[in-house]
Amino acid sequence: MKENIVLKNSVKIHQIKDDKFQSVYASLKIVFKMKAFQNTTANLLAQMMSDRLTTNSSKASIAQRLDMLYGAKIGSTTYSMGSYQVIDLSVVAIAEHFVDTDLFQEQLNLLADMLYEPLLNEETFSEALKNMRLNHSRIKENPSQYAIVEAFKSAGAGQTFSLTALGNLEDLDSVTLQDVKDLHQLCINDFNKEIYTVGPIPDNADYTRFEIGNSASVSDALLKTNITPATEEVMYRGKQTELVLVFETDITPLSEDYAAYLVYIAHLGQLPSSLLFQVVREQHSLCYSIYSSRQIFDGIFYIATGVNDSNKDKALDLINEQIEIMKTDVHDVSAARQYLIMQMEGVNENQKSYTSHIFRNAMLGIENSVEEIQEAIAKVSAEDVQRVAKSVKPGFVYAYRGEHNEEN
Repeated sequence: MKENIVLKNSVKIHQIKDDKFQSVYASLKIVFKMKAFQNTTANLLAQMMSDRLTTNSSKASIAQRLDMLYGAKIGSTTYSMGSYQVIDLSVVAIAEHFVDTDLFQEQLNLLADMLYEPLLNEETFSEALKNMRLNHSRIKENPSQYAIVEAFKSAGAGQTFSLTALGNLEDLDSVTLQDVKDLHQLCINDFNKEIYTVGPIPDNADYTRFEIGNSASVSDALLKTNITPATEEVMYRGKQTELVLVFETDITPLSEDYAAYLVYIAHLGQLPSSLLFQVVREQHSLCYSIYSSRQIFDGIFYIATGVNDSNKDKALDLINEQIEIMKTDVHDVSAARQYLIMQMEGVNENQKSYTSHIFRNAMLGIENSVEEIQEAIAKVSAEDVQRVAKSVKPGFVYAYRGEHNEEN
């Protein structure tokens, strides 16, 4: 049973009571506009909000508190959703009917402490800076991941799409603890906040601790990203050339052709029978993997692969050839349809996935159930996919070229 509650400060509670789960998942999502520099500060704050609290100022104290909650787990992350950035705090604990205590209320209290009482001092700030630098180093050490990050920056230059919840490494030289504290106050007193709880929730759940501060409304989460056809090449000391092609689209989750768009992306490059995999990998042996993916809130999709640098131009020709072929020649898309339908089968059986689906709907202002999306996908025809294919325009090509190539 789903129940929506709005607190007096406009914080929205989405309470999904479902006894099939043995644990309760509680998530607080703080939503605010994606901005340069603030995205870096938010990344640091997200780390610090799940590190230590003013009431639990040591890691040992936090660990002891989690033990007292029967092994509860806390987490925090930050990510983008179109024009917005989200700080996502979570607490997972076993259902309280397994224990003789008001465990769910204690779970909510911990979530509230993560919001209102994170330990923001020089020590936790220094650790967050170090962790963020390490994270950026790990990304750069993974050429395929780094190429996607850099491709998005270049393809969306000057637009919100070029910003990332990962933050900017250069910002770490100027960001201060006071910047983090100021952003924390905005999280409490201004930014939109929504709480999602899923599982065997008791009837007497009390959310009044979250009535401190205010919660702004959100709108226009979807971005219209303009991609100018161009090619950018960057050399690096590596053994493989990473190719990322970025395409803009006018199709959004609110569009009539959205289900056909999902099938188009899957048929193009999301399963072993897809065109890109069959042609670029199987027939021509140019790569180990190649795939297409979508950023539904950003109005783009992309294709990524890694090849020997001597095969760069041939791979690009074959990719563009498949894109053009789909504009005039689309046959059986049943495998792509079935792949997408099966991919969504487990959404309602996983608390985090189900929460993400409901949050997505809230950000879009729609009420699409998983079953409704599956039904729409099942109705997609080859002609529908071809219509989507005809709307695809030339994209932006980012080539992260390895200087020391080996044959694949």
